[in-house]
Amino acid sequence: MIGLDSEKVQELCDAANEEVDEKERVQIANFLCPVSVLSDATSSLLVVYWILIDTKQSKITLQGNYAVSGGVKGIEVIEAKAKSFKARMTVHLAVAGAFHTSFMQPAVSRLESALAATEIRTPRIPVISNVDAQPHSDPDTIKQILARQVTSPVQWETTVKTLMGKGLEKSYELGPGKVRD
Repeated sequence: MIGLDSEKVQELCDAANEEVDEKERVQIANFLCPVSVLSDATSSLLVVYWILIDTKQSKITLQGNYAVSGGVKGIEVIEAKAKSFKARMTVHLAVAGAFHTSFMQPAVSRLESALAATEIRTPRIPVISNVDAQPHSDPDTIKQILARQVTSPVQWETTVKTLMGKGLEKSYELGPGKVRD
């Protein structure tokens, strides 16, 4: 979803959810970029993002991009209604699940079991979680947050603000594929 703020995207999700069954509902799965932010120091996914960070002015110039995830019918309603909500555009990506939404709740207990059997050492540098955009160093807390991440929207915009507040001057985003062409 491109060109809307988070409140408008939530309104769009609410409007779509009124038209579909519960199993087809949609949720914001990723708070990628707000429209403008100033820094003080069976499923489908709709996503695209663009970001420019100017650390000299402590300003993030963003295009208002959010990922919406959920049932295929719900995503189809989102796509049909997006222009009436003044969205610039939508981009539809096929994915294997409605990640970072409540639809993933059945996977949480299995992940918690796997994490309980996994040794996580205290990291040398704090891990900033996409769940709460806060730094964490305690291994047990990190395990809890990893389990929460399955059903929690990714707080990317808040994470970037946290990093900038901690002195981020340069950033590179790396990942597989060509999502951002």
